[in-house]
Amino acid sequence: MTLAPMKLVHWIYPELPAQSLLAQLAPQDLLLLRQDGCYSLALPWPELPCRLRVLATDLTARGLNAKAPWQTIDDSDWVELAAQASQVVLWPH
Repeated sequence: MTLAPMKLVHWIYPELPAQSLLAQLAPQDLLLLRQDGCYSLALPWPELPCRLRVLATDLTARGLNAKAPWQTIDDSDWVELAAQASQVVLWPH
């Protein structure tokens, strides 16, 4: 069985996600909140079809906490995910 390629999408801006991004996400993809994108945790997100992660160091630097369904990852996890991804995307760019 071949796994579908994973797209790792970095969200670094504290706005609501663009509908064009949501339409491109697949179940095997991963959306990662980084930098000021962590402030997006407080916004009402629609149900997303992909895995959801937030970088722990960025949360700590901003005095924030993750809430379900978002899971925290550390820097080494982030590097490993980027190495596994078939495509790494900075959104919006």
